[in-house]
Amino acid sequence: MQQRDPFPGGHHRPDARRSQPVPPARRRGRRRGPRPSFYYTSAGTLLVVGGSVGAIALSGPGPDRDARTASATAESVVPASADTYVVREMPGRGFGDAGKITASVWPEWHTEAYVAFDVPRSASRITGARVELTFDRPENRPEVVELRSVTAPWSESGTSWSNRPATGRVVATGTARGDKISFEVGSVVNSPGRYAFAITNRNESSAASVHSREAADGGPRLVLTTRPGRAASPSPSATGTPDASGTALPQPGPEPTWAPRPSASAETAKRRGDGRTLCGISLNLKPGETFQQALSRLDGRYGGLETVRLFYRGIPPAWPGNPDIGKRPPIISFKLAPKDVLAGKHDAAMTRWFGTAPRDRDVYWVFYHEPEDNIAKGEFTAADYRAAWRRLRDLADKAGNPRLHATLVLMSWSLEAESKRNWRDYYPGRDVIQVLGWDTYNLGWKKGRYDSPAMMYDRVVALSEQEKLPFGVAETGSYLVGDDNGEKRAAWLRETNAYLKEHGALWVSYFDLDWETGDFRLLDAPSREAWQDFC
Repeated sequence: MQQRDPFPGGHHRPDARRSQPVPPARRRGRRRGPRPSFYYTSAGTLLVVGGSVGAIALSGPGPDRDARTASATAESVVPASADTYVVREMPGRGFGDAGKITASVWPEWHTEAYVAFDVPRSASRITGARVELTFDRPENRPEVVELRSVTAPWSESGTSWSNRPATGRVVATGTARGDKISFEVGSVVNSPGRYAFAITNRNESSAASVHSREAADGGPRLVLTTRPGRAASPSPSATGTPDASGTALPQPGPEPTWAPRPSASAETAKRRGDGRTLCGISLNLKPGETFQQALSRLDGRYGGLETVRLFYRGIPPAWPGNPDIGKRPPIISFKLAPKDVLAGKHDAAMTRWFGTAPRDRDVYWVFYHEPEDNIAKGEFTAADYRAAWRRLRDLADKAGNPRLHATLVLMSWSLEAESKRNWRDYYPGRDVIQVLGWDTYNLGWKKGRYDSPAMMYDRVVALSEQEKLPFGVAETGSYLVGDDNGEKRAAWLRETNAYLKEHGALWVSYFDLDWETGDFRLLDAPSREAWQDFC
């Protein structure tokens, strides 16, 4: 007989193996034409309105070259048509007039940059392209910087963190060499047109601070490689209404130039809510029971749950949700195909969901928990998963709700050497993720034991401290081992919860279900009492 799905929207089965910036410089160079705005046509082509562009030939075959040089290439430079950066901690401000653009990650300072180039019509037969940036200072440069596609309109003077454009896949990564960093973009830039990119950084305590187009000594540039006689040349300015808002933008505070020690507020931010470790559970439905009835039953069974883990196969339901868990901070998982997220298919629905989320409690939202096996099977790529996370975080930020916490949930198994996995493959970065969540099960049952808390969680705690992020246990559980009547499991539960409280876990949610791999439910009196005492 088909078993009723015990979740509001589906769940990945437990794996049996797993158990401040430098103030904008005063203009040092004359702006090259009016500020442009960016729009998309119905065909998806990015249009730049109100900006002058040009290309400067660097080299090329002279008229007296013989036929043997006919296969040589020429290089030409297209300067940036527009650039700016935004600051998460200053969500309503933009810095389109600054002498720099930055992509920075500090404990309390996060920035992203945007740049656009207009490749003229004369630049035909393009065989290669790279974006080149020049650092404006030597301190704290990141090892790797990402260049991403931009999938929404933006303007140089009107873009701030709160209205910044959505970003897509990583187009290229760049590694610093001397004062320069370059990105190979020939796979994208291959014909005349307008190209916009976001510059992002996933390296903690670092700043990719580069000259903007306002800097006297040159800003971002697109270097094109073309065949002989086809090098790019200046093109007329784009036509349309220039962005001439002229709004005076305030100066931001100083950006760190060294890795600072966490401030008192940063340390406080490591713990959400009131600093307690909350007890939770995954809903287990009996035949004929609604989710609301199941929640009431489990509240009575464990003396009042402090949080509830909810799972949905798609867009989570409108608030207050199903079931309505009241004022408790929820841990809400939902699964959307990364390719659909990147295509903007769910932008409207998720913007509405984030925008209507409660502001009187913490909400831990989880995009596609436990993606490791799905990625290993080829259902989607790790790169698309990380990029989809970034896009969703962008949508969440637009709600301006500080109680929304982006929570990455992975298998603790992925931290084990035997898994042959690197957890960072699934990690979008500290500028995206606010809480680390882990699904951790007792692997010792195979050897007739309950693993110690240190064996199960030392890596989790160390990684959380390394990333300077709070952590929680989104799923945990164990079968009864051997002839245990529940007393040994109860002792393990008490020891585990004491360990997690001591190390500052935000919440611990027990997987109280009879699953395909075995029965995790706390049906025996000792185990049930141990969880009641925790709650």
